[in-house]
Amino acid sequence: MRIAILSAGNAGQAFAGGMTLAGHDVHLVAVPEHAEQISILQTFGGVMVENSVAAGKDGGFARIAAMDTDVAGALAGAEVAFLVAPAFGQEVYLQAIAEHSPDNQVIVIQPGKFGALRLAEIMREHGRDPASLLITETDTFLYAAKIHGLDRIWLRGIKAELPLAALPHSRTDEALDILHRIHPQYVAAPNVLTTSMSDIAYAVHPVTTLLDLSRIEAIGPYRTKAYSITPGVARMVVAVDDERVAVARAMGVETEGVFAQLKEMYDFPGDTFYECLSNTTVHVDQMTPRSAQHRYVTEEVPYGLVPLSEIATLVGVSTPNIDAIIALASTVNDEDYRATGRHLSSLGLEGKTPQELLAAL
Repeated sequence: MRIAILSAGNAGQAFAGGMTLAGHDVHLVAVPEHAEQISILQTFGGVMVENSVAAGKDGGFARIAAMDTDVAGALAGAEVAFLVAPAFGQEVYLQAIAEHSPDNQVIVIQPGKFGALRLAEIMREHGRDPASLLITETDTFLYAAKIHGLDRIWLRGIKAELPLAALPHSRTDEALDILHRIHPQYVAAPNVLTTSMSDIAYAVHPVTTLLDLSRIEAIGPYRTKAYSITPGVARMVVAVDDERVAVARAMGVETEGVFAQLKEMYDFPGDTFYECLSNTTVHVDQMTPRSAQHRYVTEEVPYGLVPLSEIATLVGVSTPNIDAIIALASTVNDEDYRATGRHLSSLGLEGKTPQELLAAL
């Protein structure tokens, strides 16, 4: 299948390498502002995929069919386009998709973080019907991967299942029929609110970073385990996450809280979130962020907590802890995340009732 991979970071190289080794015709592309990584990969002719046995696949050198900064060209020649940039890097690619993607192209946004709704709104701004594309999103990345050198990507693992939803949901089965030819791991999610509102990272990442900031700023990034969790920080994480769950359920989205999700994913021992995370065998030997100018804050707050807070106003749910983290992050980074993040108008939700929104989805 002819596939465009938009963004050439950790996820982009993992997707391009993995799909190339699986026999697909891949065009890896980045915007000109990020041409350096493309230039490096062009020198080697592709990417070496390491440790992919952990993902149930053979590793090896992936000679990627095309690598450049021609986003419009990559989109024009693809049956499916995967946008795998962090949420704060999605906007330029979403604009390009709205302008250049041919009708009926399948778009997969990973991670979603309300990206499907944002793309639909951008298309309307361009005078284009969102239904002309098959827009989908997932809640997180399929691959766990890390760049391991100039031409190497360490493919640490691949999820056994990953929920995916189309906008509107009535097209999800259509999308799965196509995407299962690439990744059989996708399973149907109820709608794109489910994929955007079920992420426990919205609570874990910014709360642990902001409440550890004095130590980070005093000594710089340091090795830690379990996000340097303490009982008090754990209570704050749970408080923020409980509000996420309340907003989601008020919108008809069934999602589990952070403790239940950790127990389900990893079966760690413990009777509380603090005990469970403290017993982690996964989040070990971590490096903390260098500062609050890290995606744990700059992605999760404006592209996760801000839209959650805004949607809470639609359904009358109080979110004092979410709002406190938004305010704290905005002050620390000297940026008004409520203005720059994904708010109701930027998602095409302003003025809609919950019933109208769910009907549209």
